[in-house]
Amino acid sequence: MNESPVTSPRPHDPTLDQEVALQAAATRLEREFDGLIDDDAIEQLLHSAYDHVADHATIDNFLPLLAERYTREWLHALADQQGSRV
Repeated sequence: MNESPVTSPRPHDPTLDQEVALQAAATRLEREFDGLIDDDAIEQLLHSAYDHVADHATIDNFLPLLAERYTREWLHALADQQGSRV
């Protein structure tokens, strides 16, 4: 019998509103770093940043905004390492 694995929710799954905000953030970051960093990598970094800030947050109202800012800093650092200017 072939059963699909059951995935349990992550401790800090974004709400629907947060997911919309994260998608808008991903779109902004993808435009800002167009041609420098792959869109999939940007989305992975953004969700990783969200998980990181959610792990340390006591209030979750601004998690997408904080994740976007954190991701932007990472992306600027990556672009600098590659010798690109944003």
